Amino acid sequence: MQSLTFWKSWNKNYRGIYQMLLFVFVLTMAVSAYFQLFGTDIAFPLEKVRKTQSINLSLHDVHDFVFDLPIPARNYIILQGYLAPEQSISISISYIYLAVTALCLAFIAAAATYFSRLWFLIFQSILVIWIITLKLPYLSLFGIDNQLFNFAFVVLFLGVGYIFHAYKTEKSLFLKWLSFLGLIAVLFGFIAFGSSQESPLLFVAQHAVIIPIILAAIFIGNVAYDVLLHIVYILANKKTENEGSNLGHFIVLSLLYLGYVGLTFSRNDFLIRWDIVYLDEFLLLTVSAILGIWGFRKRNELINAQLSFAPLGAYLYLIFGILAFTTIGWIFATANDPLIDTFEDIIIFTHLGFGILFFFYVIFNFITFLMKGMNIYKVVLKPMRIPYNVVRIAGLGLVIVMVLRVSYTPYFQALAGYYSGIADFYLYTDKEDAAITSFKIAKQYAATTHKPNFNLGLNAYNNEEWVEASHYFSRANYKRPTVQAFLNKAQAQLNANLIFEALFTLQDAQQVFPDNAYILNMEGLIYDQLNKTDSSFLYFDAAYRASNDKELHDLALSNKLGLFAKNKVAEELPALAEVENGSIPLKANYLALSNLYKSNVGQDLFIAPVDSQLTYNDFSLLFNQVGNSSLANQEYATRLKRYTEFKGNKAFQKSLKYVEALSKNFAGKQKEAYSLIFDLQNAEISDAGFYYLVHGFWLMDQGAYDQAVEKFERAEKLKMSKAVTYKVLALIKAGRLFEAANYYQKQFEGNTVNQEVLDDDPLYQFLQAKTTDLPPNFLYLWLQTNTSLTGEEQAELEKRLEGTFFEKLMLLEKADQLIKEKAYQQALVELNNVEVSKSDSALFQYKNNLLLSIGALHSKLDLIQRIDTSDLSVYPYNYKLMHQAFLAKANSSADVDSLMYKLGSENVFFENGIQLACDHFIASNNNEKAYDILVDAARLNPESTIILKAYTLQALRMNMNSYAADALDDLEMLLSEKDFTVFKEKYDKLRDQKAAEGW
Repeated sequence: MQSLTFWKSWNKNYRGIYQMLLFVFVLTMAVSAYFQLFGTDIAFPLEKVRKTQSINLSLHDVHDFVFDLPIPARNYIILQGYLAPEQSISISISYIYLAVTALCLAFIAAAATYFSRLWFLIFQSILVIWIITLKLPYLSLFGIDNQLFNFAFVVLFLGVGYIFHAYKTEKSLFLKWLSFLGLIAVLFGFIAFGSSQESPLLFVAQHAVIIPIILAAIFIGNVAYDVLLHIVYILANKKTENEGSNLGHFIVLSLLYLGYVGLTFSRNDFLIRWDIVYLDEFLLLTVSAILGIWGFRKRNELINAQLSFAPLGAYLYLIFGILAFTTIGWIFATANDPLIDTFEDIIIFTHLGFGILFFFYVIFNFITFLMKGMNIYKVVLKPMRIPYNVVRIAGLGLVIVMVLRVSYTPYFQALAGYYSGIADFYLYTDKEDAAITSFKIAKQYAATTHKPNFNLGLNAYNNEEWVEASHYFSRANYKRPTVQAFLNKAQAQLNANLIFEALFTLQDAQQVFPDNAYILNMEGLIYDQLNKTDSSFLYFDAAYRASNDKELHDLALSNKLGLFAKNKVAEELPALAEVENGSIPLKANYLALSNLYKSNVGQDLFIAPVDSQLTYNDFSLLFNQVGNSSLANQEYATRLKRYTEFKGNKAFQKSLKYVEALSKNFAGKQKEAYSLIFDLQNAEISDAGFYYLVHGFWLMDQGAYDQAVEKFERAEKLKMSKAVTYKVLALIKAGRLFEAANYYQKQFEGNTVNQEVLDDDPLYQFLQAKTTDLPPNFLYLWLQTNTSLTGEEQAELEKRLEGTFFEKLMLLEKADQLIKEKAYQQALVELNNVEVSKSDSALFQYKNNLLLSIGALHSKLDLIQRIDTSDLSVYPYNYKLMHQAFLAKANSSADVDSLMYKLGSENVFFENGIQLACDHFIASNNNEKAYDILVDAARLNPESTIILKAYTLQALRMNMNSYAADALDDLEMLLSEKDFTVFKEKYDKLRDQKAAEGW
């Protein structure tokens, strides 16, 4: 090696071609290395799999000052993992490989025309054999399924080659290469357009690998000496400074190198299992191939008569190298590990076999020169004792011995790889049975290789043969374990309910792939199935910290948030900025956890799909977003409409209808919300009980306790948990204490309950009328619901509540009742006597709402100006709408009628709002609208005597005397004798007045 850049002295044209080939040579090395690192992930891509779970999280509580009653609501979390559900067949990679093979073989055929007759025939036969391996008869070109096209193209290629070899010798290499390349292009054209076979060029690419593999093996054997040859160059190219011996250096370096190769051989042959860093076979080949650029130039001295190095020999070396590394890259890209094993053995066997013989060749021929430190590199291929050909022959013999020692394993692995490649073609063309048969044949030749076992495992998995699938995935991991095989095996075991076996599988995987985020995440999912929340969190968190890309990072974080929401773990929410650009499951789980905290995120995280078709992920995010918006009393129903009406979302329609009802209810549109929930609870679905329960709580929020009792009774019949208790509470709030006590007592029938437990149960003591030790909230409840209390008893209880929260609450409720009785001035006096700080948010908002009611109903603008508009409620009663409607009236706004009608009709339980709306329409002589509001309210809220009174009088105003009379009869049953007498006088007066007016 006199110069590293020997090609610089060549003719410009030769130099340009060589530099181009050298670039491609290095490029194929880089591509091969890339696929070595990522080939498995490309061939067996991991895909996200999700498990959507419905969880019960309370978004709202009943607005009750006595009981802490969370209203049940649904949320959805998405827990995700990874599986490799199928093999990816990259047709483009196979086509590129076929094209590179054609280019290289065409060049070899062109170069062969410069050789002697014998070598010309040998090299031409390579092309002939390659054509035969294309399996043209199986392609039925133009309907011909015999050997005709094989024979025709063989004759054509040999004929053209012979013409260039014997007659047209003066033609340029480039022209010859183009000629052979043109013939191959014609052949491929016949195949592409003349075959009835699906994807015929892919068929060819998968079948015609035999010749490239053989040529790659020849190239590997050719460079197997080069590491040792360059040790000779480094140590023996010149004398040492003190003219000492180089023999020791040569022996030590050579034995270190050969020993390291030998250790790798021993590892591959399972002779040792030491925990050390072994030599990477393909890195060794890459180094040898690079050194071989100069090594082949040196070895060319032996064959210079047949093949000159400059430039044809140099070209051929690079062409063989390009073909070898392209073949290896294709093998890695398709994860064809039987062929990977074959090449690993070829590399190690040749480097060890030829290396040992070359080592002894140098020692026996040049030991004297080495001892004297003399330059032997120039004469290293001019032996004095043992001919160089002995190294080749004996080295080949040693390689054969190693092959025999492992029982022809490389040969059988090559066959397994060949059939695995054919199986890939069948997979791509959807011939699954043929693919499985090919993989089974491959497995017979190499029982513990990854690719055949993995694909057979996938087939068993898809057929729900979980145990068999687990067995195949285990076999796939025998020699070349992958994350994909471990994950699939664990999932197969989970599907077979072998949860602990799946956990053990992943623990084994951690030994092979420590701190792998995919495996850690899967372990977290399994511990979640085992209800081991702490362990699940630890593994999700470990996966989060181990993740090295955004997708995996988001997935692990998403699983953590979903786990917290599912198990109601109070964990700090991540910053919104970390989530808003994240995946849909991450956003869905973030919202679920926010909903657990009853925290409105203040932002719409839902990203509408391109069309109206929802995926499960889209649905979960949308559902949770609607729930979160309800925390701010914001209606989301308008955006829901396009999805609920889309036929493709049929699977989600009932859930979307429920969440639409929820959205409308907490946005103050109770009439629409109740209509939706009514439809759901009367549909023939398994969770009607849940809808009855929810509806019952909503009615309790509105003070419609008798209706709530009915809903809880229906929920109880449908076996809803705690429905009996909720019914008892509703009965209490309705003043039906005797019924409540009976129902509550039934819960203890047939059970032995410790008296101490009952003594500590305030609800039990309350229903037993034992008020001595009742806490303030139950004392307040006793006052509110027990109509049989004497004046003295009431005074005593009120005294016990002095200085408590409930003292102020009772004063506010007294003012509320006065407003309903239209005693506005007296109500205002009561309110002014109640001092409530803003820190006591519930009472402050209540007082604020009542001040608005007085101001609006009594037309007091100065009072309206006193209220804090930012603290008006929307739910359970929409005082914000009341404020808006009143201002519209005060300012004579054009939309006053629409706002008033909306106020009166959206919530039939909002008595103050209905009263304001009806007063407005009556005053503006629009009795029809007032009647419309009242007739609906009376029908849907029959417990309200205030609404029934207003309806009765409005019916009289509309000259609907029979309706008014019927309503009066109902009032007689609902009102006390005193109250009915007072109202009857008012009724008679209006009736007489209307009679006097006439029609």
